[in-house]
Amino acid sequence: MPKWLRFALLCIFWWGLFGFLSKIGSEAASPEQMQILFTAGMLPLVAVALWRGRIGRDRLGIAYGVLIGVLAGLGGIAYFAAMENGKASLVGPVTSLFPLLTVLLAITILKERINRIQAAGVVLGLISIAILSV
Repeated sequence: MPKWLRFALLCIFWWGLFGFLSKIGSEAASPEQMQILFTAGMLPLVAVALWRGRIGRDRLGIAYGVLIGVLAGLGGIAYFAAMENGKASLVGPVTSLFPLLTVLLAITILKERINRIQAAGVVLGLISIAILSV
């Protein structure tokens, strides 16, 4: 099994639990509280990375990392608000389609190309949002 696939499967496992527990937690705390607590839960991982010397000093890398953190935080608040107001069985799949924006930005800004089958996947992803939101 390729190394990337092992990590991808671990990601599915951890994020699957994340999505499930997000629904339960959203019934007990506001979206803002959930995002704050989510961030607090990540601090031990940050501490380990700092202790191991895994944080680089490249200013551009740091700037991108912080910007990504801000965007993830805003997305997290929206995600927890969606969980608070919707069904986990719908919110999870719809929000999991976030790579569609990544693909569109990669095509338009980075000038990456996708083939017809991949383009069909993007279209089907957009159609699935419409179907799930009914």
